[in-house]
Order: sequence, then C-alpha cells, then structure tokens
Amino acid sequence: MWFATRKVLAREFTACEVVTDQDIRGLGVVPIGDPHSVAAIIERKLKQHLIGEEVFAYERLWHKMYREMYRDRTGAALRAISAVDIAVWDAVGKALGKPVYKLLGGHKDEVPAYTSIGYYREGKGPEQLAEEVSLCAKKGYKGVKIRMGGTSLREDTERLRVAREAAGPDLMLMADANNAYTPYEAIKAGREFEKFNIAWFEEPVMPDDIAGSRKVADALDVPIASGELVYTRYGFRDLFANQAIDIAQPDCTVVGGVTEFTKVVGMAAAQSIPIAPHWNQEIHMHMVGAFANAFIVEFFEKDADLRKEELLYDTYITPCNGIIKLPNTPGFGRELSEEAVEKYRID
Repeated sequence: MWFATRKVLAREFTACEVVTDQDIRGLGVVPIGDPHSVAAIIERKLKQHLIGEEVFAYERLWHKMYREMYRDRTGAALRAISAVDIAVWDAVGKALGKPVYKLLGGHKDEVPAYTSIGYYREGKGPEQLAEEVSLCAKKGYKGVKIRMGGTSLREDTERLRVAREAAGPDLMLMADANNAYTPYEAIKAGREFEKFNIAWFEEPVMPDDIAGSRKVADALDVPIASGELVYTRYGFRDLFANQAIDIAQPDCTVVGGVTEFTKVVGMAAAQSIPIAPHWNQEIHMHMVGAFANAFIVEFFEKDADLRKEELLYDTYITPCNGIIKLPNTPGFGRELSEEAVEKYRID
C-alpha cells in the first residue's frame, strides 16, 4: 500500500525493556526509523546514564538522555529517547499499580476513536474506498480519515466525495496529505476538500515548512492538523508561535516519549489548541484519557492495511461504537507477544 509520499513495504519496530532491581519490567516500543540505529543508540549512548538510576526520576532521566544526544536532536536519537522514556513510564505505572493515564491526570476513563484508512492500493478505486468507509461508519467510529495527495486533485476530490457520501453528513471525515503539497498546491486542494465538510486537513506541507503551513492555515477555513513528525517541545513551540496549525498531533514515539508529550500538551492548553495524537493507539489512548485538551484517538484495526493479523502485543483493545474504555491494568497494560517477537525479530 502507499500514501502520497511513499510506498510502505514493511513496518519495523524497536522494543526496549527497562528492568528495576525489583524485577519490574517496563516496555517501550517505537515504530518506523531504522531499528538497528535506534537499538544501537540505546545500547551505546543512553544505557550508561540509566543503570543504577531511580525509575521515578523520569524528568532527570529524560534530560540526561537528551543532553547525551545534543548533537542529534531529531530522528533515531529521539526515537531512542522515546523508547526508553515510554518504558520508564510503563515501569512507574507497574510499580505503583496504576495505569499511565491515571498517573498523568485521569481526565476521562473512556475515549472516542476514529479509524485511519483510505490508503492507495492496486485495484482499489472509489467504489472500494466507499465500501471501506461505510463499514467503518457502521462499526460506530466517531470519524474516518483517508489519504490524499497520491493522485491528481480531480481524482482525490472524487475519492473524498464518495467517502463523504458513504460516511453520511455527520460523521467526522479527515483528509491526510502526508506532506504531499507545496503551500500553493495545498491551498488549491484545501479549497476543494472544504466542500465536503472535512474535520481537518492533515499535514498538507512538509513538517519543517512552518511558514508554508501558516500560509495554508490563513487561507483556508478548515482546521490544519500536523505534528506527527515534529520533535520535542521546541518544534511545537515554533508551530504554535507562528500560528501554523490549529490541531496538534504529537506522537510519543517521535516527540521524546511521555515526558516530552506532557510539555507539548501544556503549551497547547495555554493556547486552546486541541490535541489529537498520531498513531500508536496502545500508548495514545492513555494520553487522550489523561488530558482535557486531548480529544480523540487514531485507531488502526488489526486487519487493516498497516497491521498484521499476528498481534505485536499479547492483548488487543477494540473500540465499542467508537469508544475505548481505558484499562485499569498497571502501566500501559500491554506486553509483547513472545510468538510475534520470535517470528519477526531482526538479528
């Protein structure tokens, strides 16, 4: 399958385990990136700053890791920091016997979910897309997101038209361009997409093009959402200061883990910017449950384009009528499937 900017042939993950002297084991899993690079950074750079440390001192641990990687403040370095930090928070939750969302604030015990679909595939035209959207609507999801920017504007507009027809007039419908456009192209496309009452226009331009995103946000009525490829609080500070987005989409596995995610949420709350985290539902359902300005979870079904039938984790949470009831299991409430690890491990 593919989206606007590249074809996806495989998904790779790095799994990190933090073990305490009481044999409490915290798990952090980050996707994408080069797993060899992420693992090497953890082993060769970060590990030395963690052995013998206090697991509850997550703020100190984060800054020790970040200062170690100060020359490499994005990419694999931040994926590595994210993996460790997520594992630390999982261990903290297990040590205290509390789920992570309650440790962070526990604003809500159940969270709404939208489903992320509509990828491009050989032989998949508007008719098949309409069937896909209709099925998701019948399952009760609160919204449906489809991909844009991978074909001509005329073809994508037709895809959006049939998606809106299949979704009905009231269901949230989002258009995700995955950084496909220049600012001018994004404005032109956005004006067409607005006709179908979309809830947001996601990643219309490259993530580093803050000025371009501001131009698009100023020109269109539809909210602009972005942030899945933005690193640390400093990246979001610049987006917010330039009024370049309307909805922030931080990703714990990219931004620097749970500890850094909380910094982004705080900045956004001060400016009334809502949070809709990107992907990684196993982590982000906790983030949406924790904070008042986080409002919806992006959900991928296990048999969808981006998930294998084999489960990466030993448990799988399914929304009921578009609502995820958050588990009371300590930590993030998930463990790796030993069978999946054995089957897919990269030596």
